[in-house]
Amino acid sequence: MDDFDTSIQEAIEERLTVLFEIERAIFTRRYSLSLKHQEIFSTQSISMIYAIWEGFIQTSFNLYIDELNKSATEFYDFSDDIVIYHMESSFKQLKEYPNKENQKINFFKRIREFHKNESQQSISRVINTQSNVGFEVLNKLLKTFSLEQFPEHWKGYKHPNPNLKESMALFLKLRNTIAHGGDLLSEDKVSQSVYNRFRNLVKDLMYEIRLKMLDSLDGKTFLR
Repeated sequence: MDDFDTSIQEAIEERLTVLFEIERAIFTRRYSLSLKHQEIFSTQSISMIYAIWEGFIQTSFNLYIDELNKSATEFYDFSDDIVIYHMESSFKQLKEYPNKENQKINFFKRIREFHKNESQQSISRVINTQSNVGFEVLNKLLKTFSLEQFPEHWKGYKHPNPNLKESMALFLKLRNTIAHGGDLLSEDKVSQSVYNRFRNLVKDLMYEIRLKMLDSLDGKTFLR
């Protein structure tokens, strides 16, 4: 588990460094950007934060799954959520049952082979973020891997501040508006303080996800 903690901390620190450099390049006048370029890059900084955030989700969950696969746990000793996740990742037919006879036969042959070799199964590393890692998607991923979910009101994300769900919803709203070529309202313009708000949100979430994963590996919450 020490290697896992080292790897996930490195993943966090690398991303925080990039976030710092983005802020320095865009908002500190380091490169004497024109007003036009300042507006373009500051707006796109939200998409940059989101890309870093989603990349961390992929990396951290892959690292966590690698630890599960190294735990020498029998497949059906994993929690029901993890078993279902892996089965649905391995057999897409479970979500869309085949119609053709030959496809059905092949499906059941694969299931039979799967159960013959269940002791050799490795949990799938495919993480479906739906390209939209907000509050609900994040908690769904945490639940899938038997990790503690985030409450809506978490630490500093509660009254009188916007709660975590609201903060993540605004982050995604801005990112999706920008990513889909929409125009930001005047009150949604991305200043350095707005950038810092969402940079800190991502930083807080990354460190907390690390703790949730460490707690799970230590307490073996991934077992039935």
